Amino acid sequence: MLLPLGVGALVYLCVLLAFDTVGTALQDFFTRELIFCIVCSYLILEGNRLLIHFLESKLTSSFEFKNQVIKLLVFTIAGSLLITSGMLISYFSWFENMTDPRVYTRELQIFNGLFLFVSLMYQGHYAGYYYIHNKFQKELDSEKKEKELLEKNKDLFHYMMNPEFLLVGLESILIRIKEKNFDLADEGILLLADIYRHSLKNQEELVPLKEELRAMQCTQIFLKQFVSKNICLSPLPESDDMLIVPRTLTKILEAIAYSQLSSESMPLPLSLELAENHLVLNFESNFSLTKTNLLQNTLKVIKSQYGWLNDKLYWKDLCEFSIYIPLEQPFKAKYQEQNSNK
Repeated sequence: MLLPLGVGALVYLCVLLAFDTVGTALQDFFTRELIFCIVCSYLILEGNRLLIHFLESKLTSSFEFKNQVIKLLVFTIAGSLLITSGMLISYFSWFENMTDPRVYTRELQIFNGLFLFVSLMYQGHYAGYYYIHNKFQKELDSEKKEKELLEKNKDLFHYMMNPEFLLVGLESILIRIKEKNFDLADEGILLLADIYRHSLKNQEELVPLKEELRAMQCTQIFLKQFVSKNICLSPLPESDDMLIVPRTLTKILEAIAYSQLSSESMPLPLSLELAENHLVLNFESNFSLTKTNLLQNTLKVIKSQYGWLNDKLYWKDLCEFSIYIPLEQPFKAKYQEQNSNK
């Protein structure tokens, strides 16, 4: 409400400068001309504010933003010229008894130019505000979609089950039951229950490494006894409360078992080592002829689940096939380590 007072005074001073009458006018500053400039400022600024209010809902739409800005500028220019010219013609007609606008053409040009500049500055401020608003809103919507996609992929990854592993395991358990080998069938049911209980109960982003190693060991025993996939795990490393994305090790072990050749007499050795916040899995590659790409495809799916971590999951296929799985420290342990380094 106070802005037109300052704007009107500045316009009045600009007009005085244009006519080089500042020195004489300052002796009697509060004149009728100053009041006229302030009234014009109120009308111009309120008109611009109402125009913004009318177009606000459309300016917040990024799809129509450019068209609405063009429409806003057109209405602003037309409205400013109309109001300023109307007010100036009325002033000269009522107070100066000048009915012919050609007599005060210069005054019309100066006043229209000044108030048009004020109007464009006013609308430029709000157009810039809505442009920044739309830009950040678009970025927020994009981040929201990425977050929803990440959550969807995370949930899908947690519930993703290998149907071949499950069906072959159930068939093997049924065979043991028909063979009346009930002890082995019970052991298979318990192992399968432990594997899927671990998969279904852990919906956190990260779980302790020792839990994942335990589930990996259950999977290895089940694969050996019921699916005839012989993987020989090295002694499990001390986890030191490190964290890992759940289902990582069990899915990698399943992919290794089905993509590599192994037998009871020649099991596939799989070593596990801890090195620089990574769990490293090493084995001599002996790929199956029918499922060569299974391991690579599984690792790509798992890698997508590590996109939000600083370290990336990666692998090397040289003399040995090595898989480097990033591990995270609990927040408290990481905080203490950073303080100790400082």
